[in-house]
Amino acid sequence: MLALGVSTPSHVRKLMEKQGYKFILNHSAVKPCYWFRKSIMEGKTCYKNKFFGIPTWRCIQMTPTASFCNMQCVYCWRLNASDVPMSQRWVEVPEGKWDDPEEIAEESVRVHRMLVQGYKGVRVFNKDWVREAEEPKHAAISLTGEPTLYPFIGGLVEAFSKRGMTTFIVTNGTMPERIEGLEREPTQLYVTVPAPNEKLYAEITRPIWPDAWNRLMRTLELLQSLSCPTVIRIPLMKGLNMDERTLEEFSELINRYQPTYVEPKAYEWVGYSRRRLNKWNMPWHHEVREFAYRLSDLTGYKILDESEESGIVLLSRLERAIRFY
Repeated sequence: MLALGVSTPSHVRKLMEKQGYKFILNHSAVKPCYWFRKSIMEGKTCYKNKFFGIPTWRCIQMTPTASFCNMQCVYCWRLNASDVPMSQRWVEVPEGKWDDPEEIAEESVRVHRMLVQGYKGVRVFNKDWVREAEEPKHAAISLTGEPTLYPFIGGLVEAFSKRGMTTFIVTNGTMPERIEGLEREPTQLYVTVPAPNEKLYAEITRPIWPDAWNRLMRTLELLQSLSCPTVIRIPLMKGLNMDERTLEEFSELINRYQPTYVEPKAYEWVGYSRRRLNKWNMPWHHEVREFAYRLSDLTGYKILDESEESGIVLLSRLERAIRFY
């Protein structure tokens, strides 16, 4: 099992700070995403706004586990364990040493507001949006690392909820006990499923935990017991998980576990993933759309929407997506 640090190692912290991450207390971080900047400067919004009504300019992208992850996914553009020498990985967190979720939420909002100040005094798309950005309405708990490794993830959701904010958690699904024991469910839960069988899963995710596949399956079994909308996110890579056989196996998982939504999304050849994959592994949007149509045929999930700029298609058995704003 991956040993996790009560604080991000100093060499990792320095590297991430150069990349624009702002650290929160000992093991959390905030970083405005690409689409936050695009919304403020150009008025363009992300797929979360298009699909679910989330105001891109009022979204905090954060993590309670800055770079801590129990996977080494080949498609991940973030720093993961494969990028860090064994001697420099995190040390075990002593019991009781994790930061308080209320303090993490408070500091996340404070640091986010501080970052928004940088947009004042420059030409922006909408000055009202800059003002609104200082009062965030959504927390995307997905920035880097695996957020459910933080033992108080439900408390963090509750802390943001107290502030009138919606929350999306994006998880690799390897901590079913955390999902099952959530004190407060997020507004929406994403589970990333990059492969439909254990052999391919091991090749793509290179898990540090030997029982990662079984843990993912246990998480998927929990989906229908949750009251919040759930999503199976499928990161698509040409040459790895887009052939006819894997497509049929993905459809079997979807039919078995019946998430609210399915989101096939194109892998992007950026960041650290360029060390592991080739540019040709990145599918064009028309290839993602074709994959989605085949999934629709096999599962009965209808295509509700798509975003070509993000390389993503939304499928569901609902007539229309649930919008939160």
